[in-house]
Amino acid sequence: MKAVVYQGNGVVKVQEVEKPTIIKADDAIVRVTTAAICGSDLHIIHGVLPVDPGTVIGHEFVGIVEEVGSAVTTVKPGDRVLSMAGINCGKCPTCRSRKVWACPNGGIFGNGPMFGNLQGVQAEFARVQYADEVLTKIPDQLEDEQVIFVGDILATGYLGITGVKPDDRGLIKPGGSVAIYGSGPVGLCTLAAAQIYGAAKIIMIDPLEYRLEMAGKMGADVLINPDKVDPVKAILEATNGLGAELAVEASGSDEALYNCINSVCAAGTVNILGIVNKPIQLDFSKLIAKNITIEAGICNVIHTQELLDLISAARIDMMPIITHTMPLADAEKAYDIFDKRTDGVVKIILKP
Repeated sequence: MKAVVYQGNGVVKVQEVEKPTIIKADDAIVRVTTAAICGSDLHIIHGVLPVDPGTVIGHEFVGIVEEVGSAVTTVKPGDRVLSMAGINCGKCPTCRSRKVWACPNGGIFGNGPMFGNLQGVQAEFARVQYADEVLTKIPDQLEDEQVIFVGDILATGYLGITGVKPDDRGLIKPGGSVAIYGSGPVGLCTLAAAQIYGAAKIIMIDPLEYRLEMAGKMGADVLINPDKVDPVKAILEATNGLGAELAVEASGSDEALYNCINSVCAAGTVNILGIVNKPIQLDFSKLIAKNITIEAGICNVIHTQELLDLISAARIDMMPIITHTMPLADAEKAYDIFDKRTDGVVKIILKP
């Protein structure tokens, strides 16, 4: 089968690899119909996330079940399915407490030895372990493009508003204000979640004008380019000097994280979704003086059915962020566009 394979030294290539097979009774083999390139895939290209050469990469996909192991009961061959970005066993104490991202038996597709050393899904076929836990049937009326982000970036953006703890049910109340640093895919998913939770003022911050323009089309109330104005001053002005009740860092920038802390209101919350790749210093006296809460979290997929229901009810539509649809064979070109942020790219999906 054809797959996107990491070659080492920041290089990816589409090449022939062996098609996966059922190994364990709870496995499924899925024929991939749509995959996507994620911002975290670029961490592999940039050498931030160690992945062995020869690894198939990618972790966002939907497809059709081709084969299941003898222990799989929730899906069958022919079912259209959405997959989570990674696997979890569903049986350990961690999973039972709804902290599935931390499952000791789990991992993330195509993310190297730090995350289970699983093969990725930017390919024609994918092996999915713990299929009953990881795969969810797609409602017949929904297209691939409507649901593909549920298993990763939409779940992450939703986490930015609900809070990172499994029992959290919202960091803002209806009428609240949210400042979202980064209008890339995760930031735009956070924008959609903020609308669901009734935010009255959603402020988007990004240095790329075309991404701010998309945020505006999706309903953001205030658009701030930090290369043109001081974002902290602009947020304070937009919130009558109080600051945002919730500031979400969705860009992976240390400067944006500092700005989150400086632009959040007293007793507000800073939620860190972006991956800041270097140690930073925080002024804890400022945090204490303002009674600021800081949360940080990786994607937790406990809201899958909730998000599918919202999409089915037309309450969430993330299809506008898909700016490019390309064949899997053009993945090398797609990675170049996505990495360099050219051609107005926000999100690229790949079609095997």
